Amino acid sequence: MGACRHGEKCTRIHNKPMISSTIMFRHLYQNPPAALAFSSGQKVSDEELKEALIHYQKFYEEIFVELSSYGELKELAVVDNLGDHLIGNVYARFNDEAGASKAFNALAGKYYNSKLVEEEYCPISKISWCKCRFYDEGKCERGAFCNYLHLKPISETLLKNLRDEMYEKHPEYKKNRRFNFFSQLAKHEHSSSDSSLEKYDIDHRKKIIERWNDKYFQIKKIKDKEKKNTQAKIDLAILQQKLRVTKNYDEDFQKIKDNKQSREKEVDRYKERNKERNKDYIYERSRDKIKRDSEYGDSDETISKNDL
Repeated sequence: MGACRHGEKCTRIHNKPMISSTIMFRHLYQNPPAALAFSSGQKVSDEELKEALIHYQKFYEEIFVELSSYGELKELAVVDNLGDHLIGNVYARFNDEAGASKAFNALAGKYYNSKLVEEEYCPISKISWCKCRFYDEGKCERGAFCNYLHLKPISETLLKNLRDEMYEKHPEYKKNRRFNFFSQLAKHEHSSSDSSLEKYDIDHRKKIIERWNDKYFQIKKIKDKEKKNTQAKIDLAILQQKLRVTKNYDEDFQKIKDNKQSREKEVDRYKERNKERNKDYIYERSRDKIKRDSEYGDSDETISKNDL
């Protein structure tokens, strides 16, 4: 919204455009004491509130007339917040950057109410986007020190009168507006100078709407086709992943099976070796015994491994 409570000490990067259709005037509106008290939640008499309202409406009318002399003014908002970085700020959005630039250059270095006008281009493209939604619903818990904009309300009748007066004084604003779709189509298809062709009947509007629908459905078909192709690619990728997982599972199972068979063979070889070792051990023991007996003349027996 073009204003930060930390100011130049803020560690974040704030976009300050070189040119924009929206201008922010810092602390331009001097709130009367009754308005400050009412915004902070204090009790104020009806007469003081009425005087504060008249003061605000005069200020709004004066600023609107002054700014609209430089370009078509689309929005003008005065902030009701009491934070040091927002109090008295005024936001003005023009129809184009040319009008904003003209107003910016014309008001540079000027004074209003014995105070130098501080202005800068604002990055927001629509003032209503920065409004506090809870403030409009009467539920904002932060009160007047909220960092979202609390805009002072203005009478719809007064605003309509100011706009009518602006277009009456500056009829070129309406001429400089961009033509809408119907006027462009009228110039393209009806180059006749007959003024009756400038107005469209119901049938012609229906034909235009049918063209829009045809284009819409054509675009929708293309998007649906792209969506189906994308879904088919996703399904194919999932299937390939499943096949890859199954193949890996089969390979792992075969490895486990081979490892099991190799372990069984190893166990059989180990048993055979143990059996041979036991046989050799028994043979050695028996041979030693027979040898001892033969030395003492007790036995003449002989033994071989095959006998075991």
